[in-house]
Amino acid sequence: MWPQVDKILQLLKNRDLLDEGVGHPGCSYVDLLKGMKVFVDVVDQGSMTAAAACSELTPQMVGLYIRNLEKQFGVKFLNRTTRQTGLTEAGKLFYQHCTQVLGMVNETQHVITSMNTEATGLLRITAPITFGTHVIAPSLGQFRKRYPRIDVDLFLTDSVMDLVADEIEIAIRIGVLKDSSLVARPLGMYRMAVAAAPEYLNERGFPSSPEELSEHDCIGFRLKMAPRHWSFQRDNTGFSVEVNDNLSINHGEALRQAALSGVGIVMQPEVLLSQDFTSGALVRLFTNEKLISKPVNMVYRQDKFSAAKMRAVIDFGLNHWKV
Repeated sequence: MWPQVDKILQLLKNRDLLDEGVGHPGCSYVDLLKGMKVFVDVVDQGSMTAAAACSELTPQMVGLYIRNLEKQFGVKFLNRTTRQTGLTEAGKLFYQHCTQVLGMVNETQHVITSMNTEATGLLRITAPITFGTHVIAPSLGQFRKRYPRIDVDLFLTDSVMDLVADEIEIAIRIGVLKDSSLVARPLGMYRMAVAAAPEYLNERGFPSSPEELSEHDCIGFRLKMAPRHWSFQRDNTGFSVEVNDNLSINHGEALRQAALSGVGIVMQPEVLLSQDFTSGALVRLFTNEKLISKPVNMVYRQDKFSAAKMRAVIDFGLNHWKV
């Protein structure tokens, strides 16, 4: 099919249809498609008069479209008599190409329209590893049941992916947003928590304040040579304490597992530790202190919102991904 379409388009370029001016059929690709539709109607209906009736054109306008087609392609498509209209050899070939081109145009229009009305297609989402693992991933089963025609690619990374270059449609960003061109929908605040296993606390005791962390073994999340301190807030005033993180890991779930083993005290997002608090596997510390929190936003490009799949995931995220 495609070589035939290419042939039609090459003919259009060779005939310089876009330079024919305006004011008559055939002066643009849009007019050419209309002319092709009229030509197919003439062939299918058997006459220009019948074609005019089904296309809501006058017989004179139908004739004008046909004459322009023949003029622009430099060949006669129809043998016309007073009683019937027949196809020339060129007309038979042109008719085949017209039906294929018009069929693809209709199919393309249907696909594009469906994108805006039906939640379907591939959806690419990126999120930080911990948030994506503990907030987004558990909800995807419910999302797929509700929107079975949407396929999801979820990219978990603590690096910031570029929505344009990486062809991402939805991104979860934690912290202050830098790209003001994106639409941001707030999902809440990303709160941290300090915790330890009962085994560790029974052996080493409970620190009564963050300042006592220097006397305890801590498990730190460190990238490269990040400072060894944890930030807190007391009476609306921020402060930091140095910690003895004799064990550091650059992955949240690994930090959680180390804390569960009783090796030390950990500071990690609430979404990662909440089930352990409920089960008693970990004990929350410093409940009177407020830890520094960061805003969580679902961001996307404004020009992507019109697609039905985008509206579906935005509505779903606002209901299921809030923290």
